[in-house]
Amino acid sequence: MKLLALSAFLMFASGLISADAAEMMIVPAGEFIMGDNADDYASPKRSTQLEPFFIDRFEVTNEEFQQQFSGHTFWKGFEPHPVTNITWYQAKTFCKQAGKRLPTEEEWEKSARGTDARIYPWGNKPLRKKPHPFYSGIIKRRVGLNKKDNSPYGVRDMSGSVWEWTASSENGKKVTRGGLWNHHLEYEYGKTFDRNLIAPSERFIFLGFRCVK
Repeated sequence: MKLLALSAFLMFASGLISADAAEMMIVPAGEFIMGDNADDYASPKRSTQLEPFFIDRFEVTNEEFQQQFSGHTFWKGFEPHPVTNITWYQAKTFCKQAGKRLPTEEEWEKSARGTDARIYPWGNKPLRKKPHPFYSGIIKRRVGLNKKDNSPYGVRDMSGSVWEWTASSENGKKVTRGGLWNHHLEYEYGKTFDRNLIAPSERFIFLGFRCVK
């Protein structure tokens, strides 16, 4: 059975490996622990089963987004920073045109958390260094700069960067995931199970996205 499962996964992976998948990380099929009973917005803690998928290693950048949306503007030198101030609809369109899609919140959480129910992508203790060295809400950082913000699958910036749109909905709003540098400079607000609900037409300086396939 293990050999059959491995064979099926290799067939799945071979069908996705391409130029588009060069900066995507594999998240294998299987169960993981989702949610947290101590957080009203993330409870209950439960076991969730997912099929294998690829996820972008980094958040989509200003430069990448501008290639599809020519009207997107940003400060000079901010090409490698995560794109923000975009709606859920724009994020969905970008992923679709790239041959991908937005992750479900289940996919996002497993990509950040792995299978050991860790609190942060790197483990269960916050990093000593602050997630962002600048004034809150003023300046973002280029994707991948914090090498310690690294999940079990090698996915970066899932705790100390920006919130990210997902494909999941609740009460007419879209679920967002990820760390937030805009209002808080503490990892306390970037746990793997933290979630927020935002209307899909909204746009914020602290909200971006990444894609899956």
